[in-house]
Amino acid sequence: MIKRRAAAVRSSAGLGRGPLDAGPFDAGLLDRILDDGAARAAGVRHAVLLSQDGTTLSASRGLSRRDAAHLAEVASGFDGLARSAGRRGRPARVRGTMVETESGTLFVAAVGEGACLVVLSAAGADASTAAGETARLVERVGAYLRALG
Repeated sequence: MIKRRAAAVRSSAGLGRGPLDAGPFDAGLLDRILDDGAARAAGVRHAVLLSQDGTTLSASRGLSRRDAAHLAEVASGFDGLARSAGRRGRPARVRGTMVETESGTLFVAAVGEGACLVVLSAAGADASTAAGETARLVERVGAYLRALG
């Protein structure tokens, strides 16, 4: 699985020092949450949690380290563009971005202040099912990160 970078998680996700160094942090729990989400929704292939700077924090099973890093970098770029667009005109917080390609749909959603989640669905998969699973994963991962506090 993806190697955790506690310092990157703390700084990018806005978490204080401590919980990731000792105590309740379970390095595999986020992977299991993402695995569960990817397995539960038909057509969802992969899920990756990343910091705003594009650092991979966690990934679902079956995704190589290189592919997870690439997906995180792409999602970080889309998230940055969406946040920039959201600052124009009437400033508003961006909730998510969806990019449809021939090979599938990419859903990018903010998780707290400094992290986001990317969910990749298969080509032809029901977009509303994948979007719903993305929303559920955002809630579950966000609750976990808030608990680390």
